[in-house]
Amino acid sequence: MAETIRVDRAEVAKQVERAEKLLQKGKSAEALDVYLQVLELDYQNDSVRSMAADLSLSLQRTADASRLLGELFDRQLQSEDATRASLTYKKLARFANPTWQQKLRFGQLLESSNRKLAMETYENALTDLARVGSKPDCLSVVKKIVALDPSEPNLVRLGEMCAEVGESQEAAEAFFKLGRLADATGGNSAQWYERAYGEDSTNSEIALAYSRILLTQNQAGAVIFILQPFVSTGSYSAEIRDIYTKALFATNQLTEAEPLIWQQFEENAARLPEVSDLIGAFLDAEQDKEAVALARKLEQQQRRRGERKSFASMMQDLAAKHRPSSELLEFMSELFNASNRETDYCQTLLKLFDLHYGMANYPKAAECLDRAVEVDIYEPGHQKRLESLRGKIDDSRFQVIASRFSGMNQSSPGPARSSEAGLGASALQDLMLQAEILVQYGMRGKAIERLQRIQELFPHEEDHNQDLHRLYLSAGMTPQYADAAPLPATPLRGQHSLSSCPI
Repeated sequence: MAETIRVDRAEVAKQVERAEKLLQKGKSAEALDVYLQVLELDYQNDSVRSMAADLSLSLQRTADASRLLGELFDRQLQSEDATRASLTYKKLARFANPTWQQKLRFGQLLESSNRKLAMETYENALTDLARVGSKPDCLSVVKKIVALDPSEPNLVRLGEMCAEVGESQEAAEAFFKLGRLADATGGNSAQWYERAYGEDSTNSEIALAYSRILLTQNQAGAVIFILQPFVSTGSYSAEIRDIYTKALFATNQLTEAEPLIWQQFEENAARLPEVSDLIGAFLDAEQDKEAVALARKLEQQQRRRGERKSFASMMQDLAAKHRPSSELLEFMSELFNASNRETDYCQTLLKLFDLHYGMANYPKAAECLDRAVEVDIYEPGHQKRLESLRGKIDDSRFQVIASRFSGMNQSSPGPARSSEAGLGASALQDLMLQAEILVQYGMRGKAIERLQRIQELFPHEEDHNQDLHRLYLSAGMTPQYADAAPLPATPLRGQHSLSSCPI
């Protein structure tokens, strides 16, 4: 009924009086009809509406009573008369099943005073809606339920219903909350973060949470795929950068990880170990140039901070734990030389000597020995190292190094053996020395190549040469011959020391 219709108050009063007289005469049905006519004249007359509803109930005119009580309930809610509205709804519910809209509004009325009853009312409304298949309306009720009780079952309903009606962002948020709830209770959050990401891949918070889970499952490639769009924009959180960097590191994409790791280190000096780990990873990946370039960059930064001494110690530990690298050892020799750490400088040069000699790079080995002798002429083993170079480097170069020992009252080295047998023994000892150095530095592949050469040139030599026999075992190689049984395998008890192989 339109509110703008002018109400004839005199006529309304007259009709109400008439209805009352009919009631006094016991004519309830006629009185109800009059009350209904009054409501047509004065729609806002809730007093008459209430009397008409009661009469309808007494006359068992349930349809009229439900309509009138429903109208009264709506109007009382509009006027914010919660107490009367609650009483009216309860009266309506005793005689009829309120509509889902009425249940929803009654539930809202109860939220602040009786959450349990509000939840029950919402569940009843949801049951009614499920019959008519109105998914958007069902979703509105589920949202009310979740607001009161964000438990796992309710969040699951919300997420799945949002996904069904195409509200992807709200579905993602619900699944994300399920993931966080699982994290808090020690449950399996991976499934929920995966569903959340599937609904909304642009949410950085969801992407980060899902990536953390994937990283623990060793799925670093998937992490890169998920986070790369955020990183490419240049506007990403420190947390995303951290997880993304770890994923790059795990997939050996070291060059891509380097600027991110360095940025983290510049922001927090406590992340120095991560830079050290990256240098080590470069070494193990045979990216020696990148390893040294990063080491030089770090050395400059540490020198400015007055941490050069601790940096040098860190590099010593790092070199001992990773694949030997001539380029890194050269850098470290420069570092020790500039720091006046003669002992470390000399030892680094000797490691370089071993490495170059083992790779048959005799000119470089000679250079390292020359520099080491210049630092400490009395270092044990210098003369043996020099003798091992006889015939492998230019004679003038050999004599220059030998001349440094002239003040030690040492007889000059004897002439090179020229007999065929002597040359054969010298070649054998040379190959054995190279192989042993390579085994010592963990370069097994190169060592096997030298041992295979020994097998070709000196077949069965290991049968009477115990040093060669042990060297085969140290390298994990068993010589194979067509004319004899292979060398019996013996458990490896340790690597053969360099001093046990005569030079």
